[in-house]
Amino acid sequence: MSNHGMARIMMAGSLVAAALTGCGVIEDMVTDPAVITESRPFQGSPAENFAEGADGIVVPEAREVGSFSAKDVEEAFQMSKRLLEAAHLDRRTLLGGKPDAFANLLDPEQRTFFLENLDSKDQKKNTRVWVTSFAPGSAELVGDAIKVQGQMAAEVGNNEQGRPELRVNYTIRTIYAVRPLGEETPIIRVMAFVKARHEYWRDEPGGPLRHWDGESVDMWTAGTECDSKDGFAHPAYVGEWNSIGQADAYDDDTPALKEGECGSVAEI
Repeated sequence: MSNHGMARIMMAGSLVAAALTGCGVIEDMVTDPAVITESRPFQGSPAENFAEGADGIVVPEAREVGSFSAKDVEEAFQMSKRLLEAAHLDRRTLLGGKPDAFANLLDPEQRTFFLENLDSKDQKKNTRVWVTSFAPGSAELVGDAIKVQGQMAAEVGNNEQGRPELRVNYTIRTIYAVRPLGEETPIIRVMAFVKARHEYWRDEPGGPLRHWDGESVDMWTAGTECDSKDGFAHPAYVGEWNSIGQADAYDDDTPALKEGECGSVAEI
């Protein structure tokens, strides 16, 4: 295993811990269930005007960045879009199944780490949090639409060995309409938010462009039970809400929560 790969795997392990304990879970508080119907589950939500599925992940025009050509950047953008689709839109993964669609896109070194730690009982290692998955049997999707707002941009940086790497920084917000499995109601909306990056590099000049699911700046879910113990999202159909203050779920700059802290949002 290369030094580059080992360093990335160690970082990936720390990312899991940060995702579970550093950002917390934001709960939905005041969404009006009267406007959430099976025929129009996003009515009354800012997400109603978002694009659906992968169409909501905007790929910018590729340009040369540092030593990486426009062709490299385009290849990276397309891979990043595929990774985001697999992590947040794959139906099998969303319903708690094995996230093969995502795993199959990972670099072989990172794929091994991901699969070895998938659904680990040690939540500091559990890689289930790398994707959006509702706890098995806890939800079914309402309709075919998943609303998505996703952006990405490229920049150049240096890896741990001081070699250049291409970084695709992205922000993605996905909104799902769900209900209890086998029941007509209640229907609620759940949002997953991730601000992170993918990293691309070559082991040697002229070699293939490798990629890594890299560092996370912020990630949370809204409309879910607070502080998941298993890496899955558990929709909050009923229950009391934490009311430490309402955040705007559609604001990319909402401050990250402290370890173990839950918040509330105005609407989803």
